[in-house]
Amino acid sequence: EHARAAHDVMMNQNKLLTLIPLPTLEADHPDFDPKKGYWRGPVWIDQFHFGIAGLNRYGYRDAAKAMFDALLTNGEGILDDRPLRENYHPMTGAGLNAINFSWSAAHMLLMLLEM
Repeated sequence: EHARAAHDVMMNQNKLLTLIPLPTLEADHPDFDPKKGYWRGPVWIDQFHFGIAGLNRYGYRDAAKAMFDALLTNGEGILDDRPLRENYHPMTGAGLNAINFSWSAAHMLLMLLEM
């Protein structure tokens, strides 16, 4: 029941299913501001990984794969030779904050192995 409720919120385009899914704050929240709010909306790769791992664990593999594909396709620099970023803007895919962020790289490797 809880997994289904989480899935439903994660698949809602007004909440967490943004261009790059799973921002740290729902997109329709009044405080959502990925550029000015460190925890008000950017997509962090480690948190993203935890979200899709949960979907996978509870049988929502297609949803997890679609979200992972959206990250790969829409995240600035992820599929080319630019450095991974600390986090990403969920609506534009722009890389935000620090470059060459190690836990982003570590979680990308984990997801590539798991997907």
